[in-house]
Amino acid sequence: MEQPLRWPFRTLDSMKIRIRDARPADVEWMSVNTEGWKVTEGKGERATSLEEALHALIAEDPHGVRVGWLHSIQRPAYEDEPSYVALYEMHVSPEFRRAGVARALVAELFARVPEQRIVLSAWDRELYDLWLKLGFTYLPDAHDNPDHHAYWGEMLRPPVTAETGEGAA
Repeated sequence: MEQPLRWPFRTLDSMKIRIRDARPADVEWMSVNTEGWKVTEGKGERATSLEEALHALIAEDPHGVRVGWLHSIQRPAYEDEPSYVALYEMHVSPEFRRAGVARALVAELFARVPEQRIVLSAWDRELYDLWLKLGFTYLPDAHDNPDHHAYWGEMLRPPVTAETGEGAA
């Protein structure tokens, strides 16, 4: 039998997670609730900005308490590579982890850009299995060493094709 999560973790099992677009009033909260990134309203050096975002999303509990956020940007086509969406930053408040918040944020991003490839711009290799569970696919690199959590390939969600409803690599 699975043990219930104990404080400081909260469960959102019976609660509905609401996803909405980030607003300027969220910027300070987003900057505090990140792992080293500064969030700004306008473009800034070494900062994630609402202005540059393709989608900046906020996850809230039913009472309007912010519990997580996601920021993506559109990367233009380069040489023979098509354009893609870069999932640039995602953060879930520690007390709400393992409660479906990341899944809700990623599902909303997938729904908003179904026909585009989504690539994690940087990803924590220790969360490899989580990213797979959230719907991403791993494209290996010759230098990978799974025994040491050394994954150098790309973690991505291929575009969903209209014909099959499935990702196309």
